Amino acid sequence: MEEQILQIIKDEDSKNPLTDEEIASRLQVFREDVTTVRRKHHIPDSRKRRKPVIFEDMKRILTESPDLSDRGLTRMLEDAGYRIGKYAAGKLREELLELWTPSVACREKENASPAPVYAKHAEYAEHTESGAEDDRANVFSAFVGFDGSMKTQITRAQAAVLYPPRGLHCLIYGPSGVGKSFLAELMHEYACGSENFGKDAPYFEFNCADYADNPQLLLAQLFGYSKGAFTGAADNKKGVVELCNGGILFLDEVHRLLPEGQEILFYLMDKGRFRRLGEVDTQRESHVMVIAATTENPQSSLLLTFRRRIPMVIEIPSLKDRPAGEKLQFILRFFQRESRRLGKQIKIRQQALWCLLGGDCPGNVGQLKSDIQVCCAKAFLEGRARKDGRITVSFPSLTENLRKGYVPDRITKEIKELCPDDCYVFPDDSGEDAGKSGAETFLEGFNIYESLEEKYDQLLRDGLRERDIEVQLTDEIESRFQRHIHEFQKSGIREDEIASIVGDDILSMTRDICDLARKRLPGLEEQVVFPLAIHLNMAMERMRSHGRMVYPGMENIRQQSYEDYEAACYAVDEIQKKYYLTLPEEEKAFLAMYFRKFRKKDMAQEGRIAVLVVSHGPVASAMAQVANAIMGTEHAVGVDMNLWDTPAQMAEKTVDMARRVNQGKGCIVLADMGSLLNVGQKIREETGMRVRVLSRTDTMMVVEAVRKTMWTDESLNEIADELDKIKLTGTREQAEARKKAILCLCITGQGAAVKLKEHLTERLKSNLSGTVIVTRGYIEDSSIERIIANTEKEYEILAIVGTINPESGTYPFISVSRIYSPEGIGELRGILKRSAMFEENQLSEVISPDHIYIRTEAEFKDQIIDEAVGHMEEEGLVRQEFLLSVYKREGMMTTRLSQGIAIPHGDPGLVTKPVISVTKLDKPVLWDGVNTVDVIFILGIQEDSRKYFEQLYQIISDESMVSAIRASRTREEIWNLLCKNTKSVN
Repeated sequence: MEEQILQIIKDEDSKNPLTDEEIASRLQVFREDVTTVRRKHHIPDSRKRRKPVIFEDMKRILTESPDLSDRGLTRMLEDAGYRIGKYAAGKLREELLELWTPSVACREKENASPAPVYAKHAEYAEHTESGAEDDRANVFSAFVGFDGSMKTQITRAQAAVLYPPRGLHCLIYGPSGVGKSFLAELMHEYACGSENFGKDAPYFEFNCADYADNPQLLLAQLFGYSKGAFTGAADNKKGVVELCNGGILFLDEVHRLLPEGQEILFYLMDKGRFRRLGEVDTQRESHVMVIAATTENPQSSLLLTFRRRIPMVIEIPSLKDRPAGEKLQFILRFFQRESRRLGKQIKIRQQALWCLLGGDCPGNVGQLKSDIQVCCAKAFLEGRARKDGRITVSFPSLTENLRKGYVPDRITKEIKELCPDDCYVFPDDSGEDAGKSGAETFLEGFNIYESLEEKYDQLLRDGLRERDIEVQLTDEIESRFQRHIHEFQKSGIREDEIASIVGDDILSMTRDICDLARKRLPGLEEQVVFPLAIHLNMAMERMRSHGRMVYPGMENIRQQSYEDYEAACYAVDEIQKKYYLTLPEEEKAFLAMYFRKFRKKDMAQEGRIAVLVVSHGPVASAMAQVANAIMGTEHAVGVDMNLWDTPAQMAEKTVDMARRVNQGKGCIVLADMGSLLNVGQKIREETGMRVRVLSRTDTMMVVEAVRKTMWTDESLNEIADELDKIKLTGTREQAEARKKAILCLCITGQGAAVKLKEHLTERLKSNLSGTVIVTRGYIEDSSIERIIANTEKEYEILAIVGTINPESGTYPFISVSRIYSPEGIGELRGILKRSAMFEENQLSEVISPDHIYIRTEAEFKDQIIDEAVGHMEEEGLVRQEFLLSVYKREGMMTTRLSQGIAIPHGDPGLVTKPVISVTKLDKPVLWDGVNTVDVIFILGIQEDSRKYFEQLYQIISDESMVSAIRASRTREEIWNLLCKNTKSVN
């Protein structure tokens, strides 16, 4: 195949090179395979292969007719044999004219006298004649649009830097997230080595918002202070201005300075002189170029006297005001970054690209980057679920805001020409952040503030109170800290890498904080320094961008980790004095969490009993996948044996997988039949593991095994015995004869338990559905085990709520303090829903495997509806007119629900026998012109069929169940999920 691809490219028409898609179509192979071969041999894509050829013909045409219109140029190129549109020709013309001037060619041809040549900066043409100048000018190529819509701004930036003798003071303004700080950094890089600045010209970034209301602190930080200038000033200290002599001082958020603060800078900008705080007679000199940045209108936010001192003003427009081509550059750059991070190629569907290009980004480039990270994460998970390893970003992968804002009519011809097909990015492509260190990659994923702020805002939009939000986010923060610290320990990042990312100042400040904390916490480990440095760097960035410091669990930290919190308060107070910083109160809570984690040595995760599912044929992996999806974990592991494997080969595979999943607590092997039941002894002999093997496994047994190993502290034998009991004695059928109950426990059974019952009855009205709430007291019997056992004789216990944990391990326990929070009620509500879902399901009466469809190819919703309703009609379940009634309902209102599910339905009067069909698609289809779906339930139900819809809705409202349906490979698996353990309706 590789030779064929290379031969096709070699023989192609150089004026119209073949795209990867066209080559793949000829050879009947995947487009990705063609792209991989082409890149392996360093062959550019079709556009780049054609560019040298078409440029030569365009030069010839434009030399003869410099004023030719784009339409005329397109016509002449077509006459020359090119297949090209007017827009593409116009873009190529713009690109060519950046490199070549027709008039120069004409003069050479006609031997005319030369006309003046204008350099990029006419007033400083001598600078651009040197190769070094050209090399330095290339630094601006990292700024998207440097040779397009931002060309004027880049020219101004270059001129400001080169203006003698020390550059022009400059003001950059524009909305948040457009790249003001980045442009300032590029200006400094451009300045280094120029005549105005030395090779190692210093650069300091100073965020004015930190000192907006404190001119005295501003003075001390900017200009330094002399010994004795104020209480605590034990030594002379240089300020930022003095350290920045001969370099560039970047004043971010300059509009946050009060008028007094702006006036403080006048003398420095005019004369290059200043005094340290506390000095009277001494005059010091520092010549700096000031670059100020603001998100506000300079006319209204800055003093006229301040604006007069800044002659060069550069405006950076918002992302929506940039050309679509430049927005595409941003999009591909961010996808490239994610591709390198994942180490995989990413395929971006055409519709997803159109949506990203045509959608609004109020947060500009920063929000676009965040949106792309989110959609890549979703696509990655979808690839994991499919088990094909491919990352495909499609329309459903995009964020909800992007999908909601997608309007097909807004997709212009320009966008369609920019993205005529799907797009691929590869991890080995060169990009602006190639060669990024491990520390930088780790740092990008370490920002806890962003995700917390997003979740905080979402909960506010959902109408939750501040107190309820606090409860919900506290556990989120805890788990994120645990995860990030665990990842950091595995990363092996060196100190020099951390210093290169966060800077020596942050690293030094972090060490000071840890040294101060050790005065109160002698056991604080040295390992805390590096992750804490990364956290503090993120905190500083957050403060500079005025992001909220969302930490709703401060009170919990104060109460649960009093020593750590006190140490954090002490360290923060001392650091603020030493470094002239003002850290938010919430930061103390974050520091306390780090201290707690690195003092208690609780980083290691406790092992659990492994669950291994083995079977003949491709059954085990499917059962494990469904069980994991239902339980929200990846604990169960499936091993599929080939039907032709010998018993020895099967045993070898099972032993090998048992070694891999072993966490030190033993393993439960759930097998189907035959020789697999004899593998337990083999595992024990070769690995030394404790193991129990159970036979005749089904999906619900795997679910129960995962539940017990993840949620309880039962031993290996206890879990295995209970699973065996379920299988052999039909415990489930016996349990159905008992009423379901929530057991409320307190000391007497009359006090807190009764109050709990009243609280739960009120809060769970819509979820109890026959479940009773039983109160019991510890004083009823000397053994809590007997109290529970006696209750089990009469009731099927779903969960225990109480003042003291009975530590039975068999049932989920929710404490009194937790049950009065939304999170605790939510947990109990979930237990009730799952119980109702599996034990009282009646859907088997209306759903049969014959009406479940798994489609790998379906382009339109009409195909899906026509096929499913056609089968209903053939079996006499609906009348002929039912199909038309379905389409009428679709025309009235969309039947799409959240999570990519649709429930089309027709007139109940045209249904002769209730039926529900289920269609699962491998590829989503457009449903209502805007949104896509991949799971469709067509409802043929009558007016008295409300119970079926309620049970179906209960299932599809559960995200884990929907995920399990999507992960299913056969119609039987889907039917089991929807209808297993059903009750008949009398």
